[in-house]
Amino acid sequence: MQQNKYIVVHAGKRDDYQVALALHEANMLYCLVTEAYFPLDKKWFVFLTDFLGIRSKFYRRYKEGLPSSKVCIPWKAHFYEMLFLWTKNVSFDSKKGYALGKYARKLSQKYNIPIIAVNTCAADAFQGNLIQPKILFQFHPQADFVKELFLEEIKFNPKAEKTLRQEYEFSLSTEQLQLLSSEVKLATDFLCASSLTKKSLMFKGVSEDKIKVIPYGVDTAKFTFSERKHSEIFKVIFIGSLNQRKGITYLLDALAQLQNIELTIVTRGIYDETLIQNYNFPIHVVVDVPHEKLQDELHKAHCFVLPSILEGFGQVILEAMATGIPVIATENTAAIDIIESGKEGFVTPIRNVQAIKENIEKLQNDFSLVQVMGKAAHEKAKIYSWQKFRTDLVTHIQSLSK
Repeated sequence: MQQNKYIVVHAGKRDDYQVALALHEANMLYCLVTEAYFPLDKKWFVFLTDFLGIRSKFYRRYKEGLPSSKVCIPWKAHFYEMLFLWTKNVSFDSKKGYALGKYARKLSQKYNIPIIAVNTCAADAFQGNLIQPKILFQFHPQADFVKELFLEEIKFNPKAEKTLRQEYEFSLSTEQLQLLSSEVKLATDFLCASSLTKKSLMFKGVSEDKIKVIPYGVDTAKFTFSERKHSEIFKVIFIGSLNQRKGITYLLDALAQLQNIELTIVTRGIYDETLIQNYNFPIHVVVDVPHEKLQDELHKAHCFVLPSILEGFGQVILEAMATGIPVIATENTAAIDIIESGKEGFVTPIRNVQAIKENIEKLQNDFSLVQVMGKAAHEKAKIYSWQKFRTDLVTHIQSLSK
C-alpha cells in the first residue's frame, strides 16, 4: 500500500472538489476519479480556449490548487455523462456512477490504495474490494430515508406530491435503491456534513461511532458582510428550488399571518408556481440568479428562511450568514450543526408554521435583533471556512490509519 494515499471518486463538481483538494494539500491524494475535469493549469489548454473564446465555460470543472495530473477520467463515465446531458435520462447518470466506481476499484486493487467514494459511486468501488478502509462520503441523506420522509410529507401535504415525485429518489428503480443501500453495508467508515445525514445512515443500521460529521465551509470573500437598514416593509428571502422539499408552503403560510412583509424567492431547478398562488402579500420571484450575484439579493433582505423538509447540508445557510443576516431554518438542514438558536438565528422543527411566524415576528418587532443576530451570524460563518473543512477532513482520515 502506498503510505497514506487515497483514491477519491465522485461525479460532478462535488463540494467544489474540496475532498480531493484537502488530500492533495496533505500529500495524501493518489488521484481523483471523475467524469470530466478541464486542464486549466496547462498553458496549451488555456491558449486554445482563449483563442476560441470559450475559456470561461470550463471554469466550473476545474479547481485552483488541484492539478489536472491528479485526475483520472474513465472514457466510459465521460460517455455516459454526454448521453445524460443530451437525453436527461437518469439511467445514464446512474451508469456514469457505476463506471466511476468500477474504475476506482480497478486502481485500488492494482496499486493497493484505499478509496473515499461519494454515494452513487461507492457500491461498485467497494464491492469485492479488500483494500481498507473503505470510506463512504454520504453527501446527501441516504435514499431510503429520504423517500420515507417525502412519502410522509405527501400524506401531510397532498399538494406537495407533484414536485416531491420529481425528486431524484422517486426516479430510482427498486434495483437502484438496493444498490444505494448496499453502499452503506460495504463501507467500513463514513463521512458526512450534517447531523441529518448522520441520522439517515443510522436509520440504515450504521453504528454512530463509525460516522464523522464535518460541516462544509463558505468563502467569505464571495459572501461579504453588510449591515441591514431598517425599513417599513420587512423583507424575507428564500433561496432554493420552488418545491416542497424546501418546505416553501410552511414559510408562505407563516408570512400570510403577518403585516408589512414581502418575500423574495430566488430559485432554479424544479419550479412549481402553483405553490405560491393564492397568497395576498408581495412575492417577488427571481429565476436563475448567477451565483456571484446571490449576495446582492441577500444584502437587500432582513431575514433568510430555509424551511426545508430535508437538506444534506444547505450550503446557502452559511452563505447567508456570511453576509450578516439572521437565519431561520429547520432542524432537517445543517442549521442544528452551525446555528445556536436565539443567537445567529433560529432553528425550528419541520412543518412548524407557528414557529416560523413567531421567529420572523420577533425580528420584525425588534430591528436591533436583526443587526445583532446578523453580526453574530457573520462571525460564526467565518469559523466555517473551507480551510477548516479540509483540515478537519485530513485529521480524521489520518486517525483511521492509526
